[in-house]
Amino acid sequence: MKRSLRSLSALLIVSLLISVFAGCANNNNGGATPETSAEPPADNGQASDSPLTLDLYSDRAWYSDWTGAGAKRITEKTGISFNVKKPVQDDGDGKDISLMIASNSLPDIMVVDRGNKMLQQLVEGNYLYSLDELIEQYAPNLRSILNEQYGEELLANFKEEDGKTYKLISGYQTTKYLDEAKLNAGLAPVWLPQFVVRKDYYDEIGRPDTSSPDKFLAALEQMAKNHPDKIPYLGDKGQHSNDLGWFLPQFGIADYYLNGETVQHKIKDPQWKEMVKFAFKMAGKGLLTKESFVNTGEVTAQKVAAGDVIVSALNSAAKNNTPPKDNPDTSFEMLSPFSSYMYPTIPKGWMALVIPKSNKNPERTMKLLEYAASKEGQADFFFGVEGTGVEAFKDLENGPHFYYDKSTVNNYFPQGKPTFTTGFNDALNKDWGGTWKQAGLGEPIMLVANWAVSNTVFWNPQDQEKLAYDQLMAPKMKFFPEFNFVIDSASELGVIEAKINTLRSDYLPKLVFAESEEEFESVFSFVLDKSEELGIAKLEAEYTKQYADNIAK
Repeated sequence: MKRSLRSLSALLIVSLLISVFAGCANNNNGGATPETSAEPPADNGQASDSPLTLDLYSDRAWYSDWTGAGAKRITEKTGISFNVKKPVQDDGDGKDISLMIASNSLPDIMVVDRGNKMLQQLVEGNYLYSLDELIEQYAPNLRSILNEQYGEELLANFKEEDGKTYKLISGYQTTKYLDEAKLNAGLAPVWLPQFVVRKDYYDEIGRPDTSSPDKFLAALEQMAKNHPDKIPYLGDKGQHSNDLGWFLPQFGIADYYLNGETVQHKIKDPQWKEMVKFAFKMAGKGLLTKESFVNTGEVTAQKVAAGDVIVSALNSAAKNNTPPKDNPDTSFEMLSPFSSYMYPTIPKGWMALVIPKSNKNPERTMKLLEYAASKEGQADFFFGVEGTGVEAFKDLENGPHFYYDKSTVNNYFPQGKPTFTTGFNDALNKDWGGTWKQAGLGEPIMLVANWAVSNTVFWNPQDQEKLAYDQLMAPKMKFFPEFNFVIDSASELGVIEAKINTLRSDYLPKLVFAESEEEFESVFSFVLDKSEELGIAKLEAEYTKQYADNIAK
């Protein structure tokens, strides 16, 4: 209780500070609210490549301090370096930003998670330049780069109520990105949830079709009968306890249920009930136990590695796992997904770059962004030092880290597909995080990321195995930008949503492990009735309103 009071007191202090400084908001061009008509300052006379240090804030603890080899090369090319401020732990709540507003100390540039709770306040409080005015005045070519190389959505889909765009979003799945990913066998990630089986046990029963719930159950029953000492199916609590996450895509369940023109919570989706009833049938046959709802990922992984499990909740990468200890001559493989499999994604983007009106040199900042967004800049930020061939690598800091493979056509680079040199790729495979850090490349120094470019080093359209996987799974991925809803967790609707999600997770085990079908139906009816009492109709009305607004954009 004391801890909660201390947290509340801290928030009150921040709020009071914001109120105090708001009084002098229009008397400066710093973090306080500027006049709406404020124009970007004129060029201060600095040469375009003269040394300039800008203050940068990121709310991500992993962001670089701008001292690595990659950052130094970019500074040498542009003349710009960054004095980076970042939290010890990720600050998605925006506590740092609140304090910067209160103390009138916003930086020159910010690279933050697009879901940061203070980001919208920066927009609504008029603390930011609109990208539209900065692009028009200082970097008109940036508009062409974004529209042609990233996708027109970046400057169109994130407009605020005043019709202006303030946030440059990275990691948004534009149509152009999706087209490039499909073309390069890179749309379907290996981590998509799958049912993974021991190959030896699957071979024993003749490798039957498992592409429907009934066929899967029949195959699992047969394998369990052959090996009664093994756990038929096992996942962990993170995958199953809240919403049967590993079953959702198999049944093609989206994040929301569109019932005509009305958007409803997914518990109203008939397929959601079918999915839960499927788990109920598994449990009734002894194929699904409570271990999947209570085990940690570590415990489950140990049981799978020991060979105690027939079918596991894993993904396609499991084929590379060490064989189970009880049979080193077998392996793990992905079962055919259900014909109803659909993995839903609500495109929201990943990181947001914004430019506060406290920026000391908007012109140089925009010229830097124009370079960073270009193919040249993306190569410098994400690929590193160019070499002459696959064996050109010498060391992590100086590379060469990549070369252009002329044998593979790429839409962005006429000289061929950017490909990591063997030495650098081997280093990444041994120590992914440590290698990126020592090389000083990639996301830790990003300003803006074009995934259609930065992912080219990982895509390989000539890899027949990856191509087959992408051809199987890419059509099963679906994107729902119309479901990009914003519900404030602290609002009445946010509280209603949280209570309904808690209701779902609390009663899910009772549904799965019901003693009879009558009990299942009774519990399911209770959940629906209780959700009505909690105010689900009001929540769904807001979903429907935002859905209509998104469709109209």
